[in-house]
Amino acid sequence: MLSIFNEHNGVSPVGQDFVWVGEYDDGTYLSEFNFDTKEENSFYDIQRDRLVRFGVMGHGSKFFFESDGVFNLDGIGIEVIYKDGDKEYNLTGHSGKFNDVITYKDAESTVNFASGRGGTITDTTITQYNFGYKSVIEIDGITFQFKATCKIPFGEPLHINFWLVADQKMDGVLLIKKNNRIATELKAPLRKGVGGEVNFGLSS
Repeated sequence: MLSIFNEHNGVSPVGQDFVWVGEYDDGTYLSEFNFDTKEENSFYDIQRDRLVRFGVMGHGSKFFFESDGVFNLDGIGIEVIYKDGDKEYNLTGHSGKFNDVITYKDAESTVNFASGRGGTITDTTITQYNFGYKSVIEIDGITFQFKATCKIPFGEPLHINFWLVADQKMDGVLLIKKNNRIATELKAPLRKGVGGEVNFGLSS
């Protein structure tokens, strides 16, 4: 079955730099703006229980994750493991656990106070595109809450923010794999019910 993330040229159909795209299990998809008509679609119309891929496209690039939570960032695969002693807990790789998708934009506005009381907004510029997921994963009696957000800032390198909390105390490390090889190992002790987060850049 052909995938829109493989077949499309990765160019936004509108003036916006990136648009979100959700691909379904039958090969159909919903995009923020229709690639043919340019009509806008609502994020709330995404059928999350049918998603197999979700991400953004723009400027010829395709950034997305599969239904198992593994990211594909323009051909670079990103996986995450929490390791405590000799035990490894795969935070990605669990099919069907990652359909609580996230997407939002950061923006800055210019306000003209000379125009009257309170001022008026004269220009709004998107400064960063974000997409990812939230997931609850139970592995060997331990419940992890895991959130991964890929951030694409204007004029700066892309990076992913990983947030993790466990329902018990752990004293492990976070392993981030890039194209099946460990790219980063970060000491990451966890207190019960207290979240911790790290940022990972593709140059890491």
